[in-house]
Amino acid sequence: MAKVGSLVLCVCLLIGLAGCGSQQKLPSYQENKKMVLDMLKTDDGKKVFQDMLKDREFKQALVLDDEAVRKTLIQTLTTEQGQKLWQKMLQDPDFSEQLAKTMESENEKLLKQMMKDPGYQGMMLDILKTPELQQQYLGLLRTKPFRQQIDKSIAELMASPLFKKQLSDAIVDTLKKEQEKQQ
Repeated sequence: MAKVGSLVLCVCLLIGLAGCGSQQKLPSYQENKKMVLDMLKTDDGKKVFQDMLKDREFKQALVLDDEAVRKTLIQTLTTEQGQKLWQKMLQDPDFSEQLAKTMESENEKLLKQMMKDPGYQGMMLDILKTPELQQQYLGLLRTKPFRQQIDKSIAELMASPLFKKQLSDAIVDTLKKEQEKQQ
């Protein structure tokens, strides 16, 4: 912060010195602005900014609080220009991926809460019961790739040692029950 103060003090001194010692008129706002911008574009000006960005106190002063972020997001989401900006940003795959990663755990928590809500459950059931959606499911079930996947899943299940044991146990139990009925 001392560096920022030093920079501001230097600018003020230069402006003051420009006006002192002569009876000339004070520089206009545009002239002052041009002079400050010219100073900032110099190597020394750039170095001062680089040093300021490395300073821990300055970085902490730049960190936005939650309320400021919240207000900014609400403002950008509700305006037409903000919505266009978000649409453009979401078309960038890298941005979309990073945003999804940061929101993943919160979305999961929200979805779990919603799944416990009877109103949400009812809405989901209503959606799943719509005739159009049921027809789409039936259409998917009749496709060759789906049937191939089912065949593959059944073959994997039948090759499983656990399934083989459960199947043989079920057959033995059924045979025992049949023998008991016959006796």
